[in-house]
Amino acid sequence: MFLHNWFWQSIIATLLLVPVWLALGFYERNFRVSSEAFLVWYFLGVVGLSVVCMPTPTKTLFPSWALVLTILVIGATLGGVANVLSFRSVVSAPNPGLPLAIVNTVSVGVFFASWLLAKYWPQYFGSVKVDAWSLAGVLLTCAGVGLIALRR
Repeated sequence: MFLHNWFWQSIIATLLLVPVWLALGFYERNFRVSSEAFLVWYFLGVVGLSVVCMPTPTKTLFPSWALVLTILVIGATLGGVANVLSFRSVVSAPNPGLPLAIVNTVSVGVFFASWLLAKYWPQYFGSVKVDAWSLAGVLLTCAGVGLIALRR
């Protein structure tokens, strides 16, 4: 089934996220809901559905307290700051798509970091496919962000 294919999952997720990003400015302008308040309630909804969709939530949700604490620290530092800044930038940009285009270039960093991690620490990270087509896509992403940066 196509819902089990990473490509189609990505396409559907992208389509579902369009109204989320548009809702940020809508709620701030019409209901005075700050981007931070929207972020908190939005992610509580994400957490709720994520738990419901887990095959066996009680077994997989708590691998160990040490791992849970580590993940919480990553979420509170890296993820928390990144998401607050992302949500704020969408509301204040001249077009909400511009900061998202820039933020989503995280794929460039992940592309190269995953290749290096798989190469030097294969015991911890899975194999990664890097070919001319995927590299061309990454370079196009960089070119797109360069154009946005020049026009801001």
